[in-house]
Formats: sequence, structure tokens, C-alpha cells
Amino acid sequence: MKYFFKLISFSYLFLVSVAFLIPLDSVIVIELVEEKKQPSNNISFIIHLLLFFILYLLLFFSFSNKFKVLLFCILYSAVVEILQIFTSRGFQILDIIFNLAGVLISFLFLLYFTKTSRSNGKL
Repeated sequence: MKYFFKLISFSYLFLVSVAFLIPLDSVIVIELVEEKKQPSNNISFIIHLLLFFILYLLLFFSFSNKFKVLLFCILYSAVVEILQIFTSRGFQILDIIFNLAGVLISFLFLLYFTKTSRSNGKL
């Protein structure tokens, strides 16, 4: 099962990386979503939160070293945003904050879930 989660995790990580690094004015993006239908900043922040929530969940179930998973997600959220400086997407500190919020919410969700499961004798 871990192999399956690793495959899904790496595929998801690749897709998220590509999505975050493709310039919004590129032909690929414009063909998929018209410029006037692209999400606003407020919606974009929620998208960042959800994408990083899912990323942490997938990596949590894929790897046994949970500290490294948390550290990777924190660093990745900053690195991907810094790399956007070199594309026409630009750098936004709020993107990093919402990326980290997604990781933190996922972490707390799993912490609660695992503690509840242990106290019920399921883990």
C-alpha cells in the first residue's frame, strides 16, 4: 500500500509543481482557462491551502519519517513560491502563508485522527 501512496504522492507533487510554475499567461494556461475566468487572489489562496493540505496527507501516508514529511512540505511551500519569481507569476507572501496553513491544518487533522484512533485502540 505504501508503494501505491508513494506513486500517487510523487505524481501529485509533479503536477502541483508544474501547475505552480507555469506562467499564467502561457499558451497552455490560456487554452485551458480563459484569462478572465482565472481565479481571483482570494480563491487562489483557498486553492493553495487545499493543494498543500492534500500534499501533506499523501506524503504522510507514503513515508514513515513524519518529521521529514513536515519539513519537506514547509520547505517546498517556500521554494515553489520563490521559484515563481523567475516566471511571470510573481512572488506573493500570502501564497506561502496559505501553503503553510494547508500543511498545518493537515498536520493537526492527522494528529487528532491518530490520537483518537490510538485511544480507541484502532492503531
